[in-house]
Amino acid sequence: MAVRSLSRFRTHLGVAALIISLPAVADGLPIEPFTEEAASRGVIYSMQNYPQSYGYLGFGCGFADLDRDGDSDIVILGAADGRVGLFENNGSGQFLDRSPNSGIPTLPQGSAFAAADYDGDGDLDLYFTQLGLPNVLVRNDGGLQFTDVTAIAGVGDAGAGKGASFGDFDGDNWLDLYVCNYNGIVFGTENMNNVLYRNNGNGTFEDVSVAQTVDDFGYGFQSVWFDYDRDGDLDLYLSNDRGHLAPLFRGNQLWRNDNGTLVNVSAGSGADLHLFSMGVACGDFDGNGWPDLYCTNIDNYPVDGFNPLFLNQGNGQFLESSFSAGVDRYFSGDVGWGAMFLDYDNNGHLDLYVNNMFTPNVLYSNSGVFPCTEIGAAAGVTASTEPSFGSAVGDLDRDGDLDVLVNNLGGNVELFINHEGEMRNWVEFDIVGPAKNVFAVGARVETRVGSVWRYREIRAGGNSYLGQNDLVVHVGVGQATVVDEVVVTWPGGDTRTLTNLSTNRLWRIFLPALLGDRDLDDDFDMDDVSIFVSVLLGLDQDPDHFQLSDMNGDGVVNGLDIQKFAATVLAP
Repeated sequence: MAVRSLSRFRTHLGVAALIISLPAVADGLPIEPFTEEAASRGVIYSMQNYPQSYGYLGFGCGFADLDRDGDSDIVILGAADGRVGLFENNGSGQFLDRSPNSGIPTLPQGSAFAAADYDGDGDLDLYFTQLGLPNVLVRNDGGLQFTDVTAIAGVGDAGAGKGASFGDFDGDNWLDLYVCNYNGIVFGTENMNNVLYRNNGNGTFEDVSVAQTVDDFGYGFQSVWFDYDRDGDLDLYLSNDRGHLAPLFRGNQLWRNDNGTLVNVSAGSGADLHLFSMGVACGDFDGNGWPDLYCTNIDNYPVDGFNPLFLNQGNGQFLESSFSAGVDRYFSGDVGWGAMFLDYDNNGHLDLYVNNMFTPNVLYSNSGVFPCTEIGAAAGVTASTEPSFGSAVGDLDRDGDLDVLVNNLGGNVELFINHEGEMRNWVEFDIVGPAKNVFAVGARVETRVGSVWRYREIRAGGNSYLGQNDLVVHVGVGQATVVDEVVVTWPGGDTRTLTNLSTNRLWRIFLPALLGDRDLDDDFDMDDVSIFVSVLLGLDQDPDHFQLSDMNGDGVVNGLDIQKFAATVLAP
């Protein structure tokens, strides 16, 4: 089998060699570094040492609002006793350890997690992978209490489980699940390929891996659902380790979604390279309105040892651009793992954070003009211990900037609190979808300030390495005080456009079908009329009621909304 080499992508090496390190500055001023505050905020979770006593090459961590109180809670794997860390956010960024008696079982070979509302009851459930033992799905029963429903749901795959990700690939609003298996790394898991579970909508799943041709046989580390061709349905990307080596020679894979049928379009896409591919960052790094990919790798010079950046050209093709962007890590001595795009300084451009195994973690600052500048040490996010495998991002204290959770082997998990983002303005969006997918997984959010558009997507699992980022959409806007336009596109194609939204606040944006239903009881009645009138008269200050009453999305509730409200709600 022919193996596609990375060598020809070294044409930018001369450019990389000329990159000069610049002082870590933002807007001409020194960066305000992150501060590590895990223990002081109540997040006490000691990771096992290296080499690991169980698992394989790191563990997942991440953010998810598990109690539906508007702030992000924390989930962590990797303690030596197999205990899953569950920490409740009290609303101010302080945490209470809710791990004991949560109902989440001890995971003797725990690896990754993903959070999604699989049963459509309005709260986030948790799926955990294990290495050579059955994976586990726990249902959220409220109050941070969970019930193991793996057997009922039929998702207890016992392969060498690594990354997991949820996405609605078939367009029925129920979230489906893709599970990566590192084929054969544990005795007995040979030929246990990746699995795609289709959600039946009744609490059970069906294995459709073979039918959808996504039962990949490689060394799967991480997958991500994203709409790379922006046609309204979710496509699938897979990171395979050792893709250039015998016996599998299985590189990274890309499946295009054609109305619910996944078609392998890897060959010729430009994103199908064969390498030591581990973690994946997904986001619009170059700001052209199309989601890009960044994969971590081993600096194994002279054998193609750089981290590739695949920039989406908008025509179905990706262009490897790591050297011109200054994020290649060539000659670095790195073994890269997690990677994630985030706008840490709220300047509107996505930056890049990378976990490394034997060298300090790095943060690339993106000014909007390549190459990027590496500022990890100056920003204070290099991590205190090695190896560093996983990371996740979220605004845990809801102050408008993104904080970073990092799990390194050895010592306590680290929580880096952002301060540089406080220097600029921001806007956040809690996107509300239909009852089956109320967290709007798979939706895209496009914001415009002046003539500049920013593109974001909502993902459940699958970004970075083995964990999950916050589902709230964050956009930095620099010094702007108003977002001129926001366009939200839900899975299935429904869209809403809102204008003139003030910055430095979180906006909840509701699916068009929910407009008019002010009390969200799935019924248009006099209660909704009463709430609408109260908002119109300025007597009701509830922000959700305001959003549901602003029928045309122009930021005010007035006579135009009365007309649309009457046509939508009061008409027979």
